[in-house]
Amino acid sequence: MRKSKQLTGVRDPAGVACEPFRQWVIEDNFVAGRPEWEKAGAELVSDVLPYEEMKLRMLNGSHSFLAYLGYLAGYQHINDCMEDEHYRHAAYGLMLQEQAPTLKVQGVDLQDYANRLIARYKQPALRHRTWQIAMDGSQKLPQRMLDSVRWHLTHDSKFDLLALGVAGWMRYVGGVDEQENPIEISDPLLPVIQKAVQSSAEGKARVQSLLAIKAIFGDDCQPIACLLQK
Repeated sequence: MRKSKQLTGVRDPAGVACEPFRQWVIEDNFVAGRPEWEKAGAELVSDVLPYEEMKLRMLNGSHSFLAYLGYLAGYQHINDCMEDEHYRHAAYGLMLQEQAPTLKVQGVDLQDYANRLIARYKQPALRHRTWQIAMDGSQKLPQRMLDSVRWHLTHDSKFDLLALGVAGWMRYVGGVDEQENPIEISDPLLPVIQKAVQSSAEGKARVQSLLAIKAIFGDDCQPIACLLQK
C-alpha cells in the first residue's frame, strides 16, 4: 500500500500489485457489437487458436521445462532457474529453436515474445514455484511438449531440448531429486505413473514403461519411442 501511494499519490486499501507482463487475446466474433477492449491493450484476432498454441508451447512449455529440470537441481522458483545461465539459455533455445517453428501465428514477433517471457521469468517478486508448475504433468505434457515433438518428427527436424524436457518429467516422477530427496508428486494419474516407475529400473526400461502410458503419450507412441535415442 505504501508503494502504491508513492507511485500514484493515492492511498488505496484495495490496491493490487501486478507484474508488467500482460497479454489478453480475444477472438473477434461478437454477435451484437463489442466493447472497445483494444483501447485497454487487448488483442482482437480472427482466430484465437494460434495464440493459444503459442502460449501453450512457448510460455507453458518452457515453464514446465524449467520446473522439472530446475526442481531436480534444487531450484525452488523459476527466477532461481533464470540466475543459472545454462537454464536461461536452454529455455530461450527451446522457445525459439524448437517451439516457434511449430506455430502458425501471424503478425507476432516471436523473438520479442520470447524476450518478454524471459524477462518475466526473471521477476523475483512472482515467486513461481517449480514444484507447483510441475504438478499435473500428465495433463500438461501433450499440449506443451508432445504435440511439438510430433511436429518435428513429421518435419524431420531436431528437438533435443523438447526431449530433455520430457526426460526431466520422467526423472521427476521417479520420485527423488538429484540429492536423493523424496519428491511429493501431485498428478491425477499418479497411481498409473507410480506403477510404471515401480515396475522398471531407471534408464531405458523406465522410459519404455512411461512411454506405454497411452493416457499421456497416446496410441501412436511408436513414433514417440524415438525419445529412447535422445
